[in-house]
Amino acid sequence: MSLKEAPVISNGWRVTAKFTMTGRETEILDLIGEGLRNQEIARRLVMREATVKTHINNLFAKAGFHSREDAVLYAVGIAEPGRYHRAD
Repeated sequence: MSLKEAPVISNGWRVTAKFTMTGRETEILDLIGEGLRNQEIARRLVMREATVKTHINNLFAKAGFHSREDAVLYAVGIAEPGRYHRAD
């Protein structure tokens, strides 16, 4: 299983919890970063759209993403996961 760990500190923001993604979650996050919708991701990965939604919900819960935009920004390397606070 492929695991990706979130950075602890970046650009003055501290992540309050580390998280790991499964290989499938990483794959789906990459496709979200490419701008694909759930139905398109399901077709690309040959799975049901409901399964894609389950992976996305798990990923959002782990990373603390508040929106799909958060996920896209993280996927392209612009933002950190949603569970953070400004470091003092």
